This record gives sequence, structure tokens and C-alpha cells, in this order.
Amino acid sequence: MARFWLDVPFAEKDEAKAQGARWDPAARRWFAPRPGMPGLERWAALPDLPALLPGEDREFRPGLFVDLIPRSCWFTNVRSCVAPRDWERLRRMITTRARQRCEACGQGEDRTARRWLEAHERWEYDEERGVQQLRRLVCLCTTCHTVTHFGLAEVNGRRSAALAHLQSVTGMPEAAAERHVRAAFALWRTRSARAWRLDLSMLTGAGITVTPPPSAPEREQAAWQTARQERATGAAAAPPATARPAAPSPEVPKAPLARTVSEEELARALDTVFSRPAPGGGPQWITVPRWQWFCHMCDTHVRPPDIAVASVTETSPDYWQIVCRPCEWAHQVDDFALAQPVHRAVLAAAAEALGTPHSAATWDPGERRFRTVTGLLTDGRQERKPLT
Repeated sequence: MARFWLDVPFAEKDEAKAQGARWDPAARRWFAPRPGMPGLERWAALPDLPALLPGEDREFRPGLFVDLIPRSCWFTNVRSCVAPRDWERLRRMITTRARQRCEACGQGEDRTARRWLEAHERWEYDEERGVQQLRRLVCLCTTCHTVTHFGLAEVNGRRSAALAHLQSVTGMPEAAAERHVRAAFALWRTRSARAWRLDLSMLTGAGITVTPPPSAPEREQAAWQTARQERATGAAAAPPATARPAAPSPEVPKAPLARTVSEEELARALDTVFSRPAPGGGPQWITVPRWQWFCHMCDTHVRPPDIAVASVTETSPDYWQIVCRPCEWAHQVDDFALAQPVHRAVLAAAAEALGTPHSAATWDPGERRFRTVTGLLTDGRQERKPLT
């Protein structure tokens, strides 16, 4: 039976189906039962892309590893820079040439296990020219893709599963895997400190139209808002957005990136974040003893008094996760413009508390001010000692 193929983005599949499109499960593609059907012309298939894009290096950075995108490059991925139909063509080419298998672990798609095949970009960063250049597109399963975006896995509570999968695929022992993660975040911090110019010539050389991405501040704001929405709605339980053909890129809020925040607005925001119960009870802010630790949310090594407060939770036997509270609570503020003032206010209060032995800073909602409390403090380790 002849197939009149269509390029239907995932976000438009219901509309195409209503217009008479049909799904071929073997080819994993939509088609028109007959040519010239009204309403389906806009999805008429474009020529297939070559299995090797111009300038693509399929040997570039093979295998599974933590592959973090610098903060200054957020929302400059291929999917957000091309039209939905072109993303569908790219996705289809990538999964077809990989023979419907993950190029890192070899697994195929399993809808029961909620394992999908997703497209992932491999980038090269030219430090001298400040260029982020697309070098390769790879097919990864959902689990391997989660490992590559390890920072998002930590935010979504998937750190342990991602680390275990990294060990399973690469054969790394746990200590080596932890060192690999720390090195990846150290590189991420270095690269995030500068702006990068995007080079997608690999796509334009194949005849794909590229839309310039938003500015770096707009991309960071969109990323912050998207992460907060996912945490609030539990989107992690659904198939990741990257598993689906292109949806529109996240809408950047129209509000200005910076505005004046009144004392009343800041106080209300602090009331909100401090109303959350502290882990294990006790002061909601604890001063951290003077030893280096690694924040599992903002991905930074911390040397007090740079960050003077933290929450500590035992995520598994003998494994303590330390999160600096400004990072954790800034995400609970609904207004992007308030997140940074909240962050600065609590850091200032914590820095002041460091001057008092065995002290912790907390917010008094009745008096609308920070106050310092004293007592036995703990950093979450088994041996509890007061701050000295």
C-alpha cells in the first residue's frame, strides 16, 4: 500500500489525526491515506535529511558522560532554534540511523518502562573564539539522557538513579563516578562565566532554517521558570519533553528582567519561604562549620563564609546531601524578580550570624526581620558538634 508520508510534529498529532492522517507503527510515522487530502497539505513531507550532516563528526565524544550546557547557553539547543517540522525530520533521521537504539547503552524504546529515544547534541567549545559549535547529534534513551543533564536530575530528585545508571553503563565504581560528576560541574561553572556565540552551520549546511535564540538573560529566566513549573506540577513523571518532536520553545515572560522590589514585597516573600518546615526541625537556617562542601542544587563547591547556611538530609545510608538554603528557597518564590533579592537577604543575615559563636539566622515573620539564635548546631554528619 502506497504511503504519502507527512512530517507531523508531536504537538500537532491530534490535529493531523482529526484531518485524516494515519499512524504507521512500523515506520513510526504519520501518513495520508491518499494524496491531496484537504487539511493535510501543510504537513506534506519534506526531503529526508542525509544520514551524515555537513561537517558532522559521529566519532566526536562517544559514550555516556555528564554533558552539561553552560548557564549562558541555556535554551540554545537545536530544538528551540529550528521549526517543528525540521525538528521532526532531524529526530527521525537520528533515530533511524541509530537503528532505534540508544547510542550509549544500546537499549530500545520501551513505553511500559517510560523509556523513550531522544535526540541530544554534542557541542564543542572554542575557548579562544568564544564559540559553541554543534559537532554531532546522537540518539539517547531517556535514562542516558538524564545522566547527561545531571544537574536537572539532581533538581528533580533523580540523582541516585542517574549515578547508578552512569556506573552501570560505563563500569565506573561509585567513587570514580562521583569524581566524574564533580569535574563536569567544575567545567560547567567555568564555561557558564562567559557568553558564547552559537554555531549551527552543521544544520544550515543541510538546508535547515535556524532561528536566532533569545538573549542570555531571557534564556536564563525561561530556564528558571521552566524548572520551577516542572517541580510544581510533577512533570518529571511524564515522558520528557525532549523525547517528543518539537514543541514551541518556552515562552519568556513579558515582565522586565529587573525591577525595584519594595521592602513589603521582600518581606512577604521571606514569610513564604520561611513558612516551610526545616528538615529535622530546629532552626530553619544553620551556620555551616568551616569545611568545604558541595551544594547539590547550585552545583558549586562552597567554602564558608561564601555560603553560610545549608539544609542537610540523609538521602541514603551514610550519604548526606547538603543544599545551601538560598538555592533551595529561591525556587519557592513565584516572582522571578524576587528570587535574587531573597537570595541576597538571607546570605546577608547568615553572614552576620557567623560573627556569633554557635549561631543561626532565621526569619521572624511577626517582626518582619531576621534574628540570630544560638544553640547546638549540626551539619548533618553523624558526629554532632557545635560550631567552633
